[in-house]
Amino acid sequence: MKIIRKPAFFMAVALTIGILSTYFLLNHNLFILFKIIFLIEIVYFSFFTIYKLNFDKKSIYIWLTIFFIVLGSFMSAYQEYKFKSKYSLSNFATDDPSEILAELIFDIGDLESDKVYLKPYYINGQKIKYGKVVLNSKKLKNFVDGDLIVLKLELSEPPSALNPGAFSYVDYLKKEGIYLQGWNPRNIRLLKRNKSSKNLIINFKKSLLNNINYLFSQKNAAFIKAILLGEKRYLSYGQESLLRKAGASHLLAISGLHMGIIILTFSFILFKIFSKKKNALYLLSFLTLVYVIIVGASVSIIRAAVLSLLFLWSTELNREGDFLNIISLTLIVNLVLDSQALFTVSLQLSYILVLALFYLTPLLSKFMHPVLAVSFAAQLASLAITAYYFNEYAYIALITNLWIIPYITVLLPIIFILVILSLFSLSFFQPLAFLIEIGLSLLFKGLKLMTLIQGRSLVIAEIELLLIILYYLLLFLLPFLYQKRYIYLNVRKYILWQKLVSVFLILIIILFFLNPESSNLEVSFVAVGQGDGIFIQFPGGKNMLIDTGPPGRDGRNIEYSIISYLNYLGISNIDYLMISHFDADHAGGISHLLQRKKIKNILIPPFKEKSKIHMQLEAVAGKYEFKLNFLTAGISLKISDCRLDILNPKLNNLSQDRNENSITFLLSHQQQKFLFTGDLTKEGEARIVKNNNLREVDILKVGHHGSKTSSGEILLNAVKPKLAVISVGKNNFGHPSPEVIKRFEEKSIKYLRTDHQGMIRIVSDGQKIFCNTFK
Repeated sequence: MKIIRKPAFFMAVALTIGILSTYFLLNHNLFILFKIIFLIEIVYFSFFTIYKLNFDKKSIYIWLTIFFIVLGSFMSAYQEYKFKSKYSLSNFATDDPSEILAELIFDIGDLESDKVYLKPYYINGQKIKYGKVVLNSKKLKNFVDGDLIVLKLELSEPPSALNPGAFSYVDYLKKEGIYLQGWNPRNIRLLKRNKSSKNLIINFKKSLLNNINYLFSQKNAAFIKAILLGEKRYLSYGQESLLRKAGASHLLAISGLHMGIIILTFSFILFKIFSKKKNALYLLSFLTLVYVIIVGASVSIIRAAVLSLLFLWSTELNREGDFLNIISLTLIVNLVLDSQALFTVSLQLSYILVLALFYLTPLLSKFMHPVLAVSFAAQLASLAITAYYFNEYAYIALITNLWIIPYITVLLPIIFILVILSLFSLSFFQPLAFLIEIGLSLLFKGLKLMTLIQGRSLVIAEIELLLIILYYLLLFLLPFLYQKRYIYLNVRKYILWQKLVSVFLILIIILFFLNPESSNLEVSFVAVGQGDGIFIQFPGGKNMLIDTGPPGRDGRNIEYSIISYLNYLGISNIDYLMISHFDADHAGGISHLLQRKKIKNILIPPFKEKSKIHMQLEAVAGKYEFKLNFLTAGISLKISDCRLDILNPKLNNLSQDRNENSITFLLSHQQQKFLFTGDLTKEGEARIVKNNNLREVDILKVGHHGSKTSSGEILLNAVKPKLAVISVGKNNFGHPSPEVIKRFEEKSIKYLRTDHQGMIRIVSDGQKIFCNTFK
């Protein structure tokens, strides 16, 4: 491939290399090496510019390639400089209210949410140049974008991931240039009202949103606003979950599919109206720009818009539209606008998909129907990157996309045209909304059918980045190896490579789904917030989850903590789910967990009175196949070469207090011992010490999140733990109690906390114990 034929491709590669290399060096504390390499780049660039540059095409393209490497390196370094600068907002995280002079910013792609953004200029009189603040506040919705305001605000660092496989909000916001979160805004004063054209677009979009709310039912309006305008505030968790399980979650991201449909609709209408195609293209370009701004100008939509318009203009200007050059040009545009976009799943998936559809579809069409080839190419392209970021793969997507893409290609333009026409007469066009409601009803019924056919999604354990890179190298080698050749010797030479690459690609896909068993006992104290969630992997492959933590709204807490960690490990089945007791912070996520994972056995304590969670469990008992077992003192379980001795509760001594009935057990693995106490009180602790003659243990799961009602002197003096683990999150109870912490320190007991260290992982080989923490 000659650089003269594909100049934009080589420049995009150069820009990417510059960004990636600098990001790697700076994030691995290799700042000195970065400075040396960057200096070499500048010197070489200057030398080539002054002494070597001739005015032939090849020299200019080489010069541009070097320039883009330097540019990428500079852009990446500048992002890190802004965050660490003395003028950075990141230096001002404090619990005390700060007085802030700032410009108010609304995200035009997310107008319905309560989120607003501030671009501070001064905090407590100190100048700020870099970074924004995000906060949830309806108080600021009365202002307009660009207003200059003064207010009092508490500033804090965004939360980072506390478990492997979990979402890191702080990293996500940093890529967006947002360094802090704001809380409790007050004393808000307007200094200067802004009158910009952006507010005209915001008001126009608000009119569209209001019309959609008027035309459609609440459920369908939420979905239409998401797929048409990028507004997901009122999309229900059930709708999101249904789309994800059916392999159609890409509909919620305004992407190339949406952009292609919209531009196709616009162009068809405008080319009929205008006699001169060029005039239609001018108007089409303007309308596309407005739409891109309205939906938030994401990387995928910028890519799709630029790609589509360049192809349309190339025919008008009698220029051949080379696909690789044009797609590379869109990547350059995206990265120049935001170099950090390179590290987002949105950009990576967007470009990999469009490359796969262009290069793989013709190859696959030789072996299957072209429609199926398109869907299969998309699945091959998305498999590795979806597994890497989400650890799940909805294989039913192969079938779903066969019907949903043509279906939405017809439905979306009709919705779009109706919404635009409603601006002229809302009541006149309202009856047509009924037809769309029927269409959406059929859409959701089809999605539900897909989820019934599939069942649960496939779970894929964390994949090594090197394996991902190798997968895509082999995948995109296939079109080159299988392209038609006319020289017989060349054909023979490539047949062997065709077979080798195909076999290695299949082997890599198989490796994605392999999950080797460990010969060690591994106990992971998952950070679930204020609650318990402990995952045990026994030697030989059996596993047990102790408690689910609190559910969160629509089950999102367990989804983002325990489920994401289980997916990270590649766990789709749980052999034993033990519920220590039925308080919400221990058992609240059980119904959501049953939906997401296959559970073979559920182990619970006996009870005096049923709780709400007991009744939820009974209600779903017939729907899910699991065995329910009650555990009481005196029962022993043998799992692999581990032994679980149940110490509490006693069947003839049940309490009205659920904490007192917590399942307490001693886990023995050869020479190592772990004691799990649930929320057992001091009185219960004293009883199990006396009844079981408890001796020293290696690991103690601290009772009741470090509350002063647990971890009494009698227990600690008896078991003398080498390490105490406190499962705790932000709370209003004062957990862990200073009294308990002081007791640990006085007895020289080392302790770790999930709110500070994140997930705490203990590995036992039967003779020694190894501990590591996520943070």
